[in-house]
Amino acid sequence: MTRPHPDLWYPIAELLAALRTWLRATAPEAFAQIALDARAHLAALTALVRRYLHVLAAEIRLPPLAPLPPLPDEPVAREGARSSRYLFPLIEHPARRARASLGEDPPELQHALLMEAVQRLVSVMANPAPHALRLARFLRRFTGRALRELPVPWSVIRRIGPGVDTLLMRLDAAARPQAWEGIDTG
Repeated sequence: MTRPHPDLWYPIAELLAALRTWLRATAPEAFAQIALDARAHLAALTALVRRYLHVLAAEIRLPPLAPLPPLPDEPVAREGARSSRYLFPLIEHPARRARASLGEDPPELQHALLMEAVQRLVSVMANPAPHALRLARFLRRFTGRALRELPVPWSVIRRIGPGVDTLLMRLDAAARPQAWEGIDTG
């Protein structure tokens, strides 16, 4: 099976595999020593995956929306309404002021939570099509900005390597072409 945009997919998949390998090689008790770098890489990879999905969603052509049926006079109770919980938030919420962690969670728990977050990203990258389709449907309804101007804070960018930063800029340019108009990236 070929991946959509292999020039973008493979570098992200390699970075995810490297982070997973790094975390697996680290004993949970020793996680506190690498926690800042691991979280920085996770933040960058999350931005990369999100922008990759935006690139894929921009290429999806959806059929026109069907007209909505008229609303009933009486509210109807929905039977079996299921709660849908998605693996990955597709929209970046406005940046919040960073708060220093109180360090209350034990390193083992922090390690497990980070491993779970990486696993979610891996599962999204294993099958990005449904997430891109969901994003395309959302963007058809939503008119506001879905991505922040700065994918990750500067404090994170300086912790990651220049290759990740370059890939992040390349994906951001592909995901937000109107923001990069007139900027020479070649």
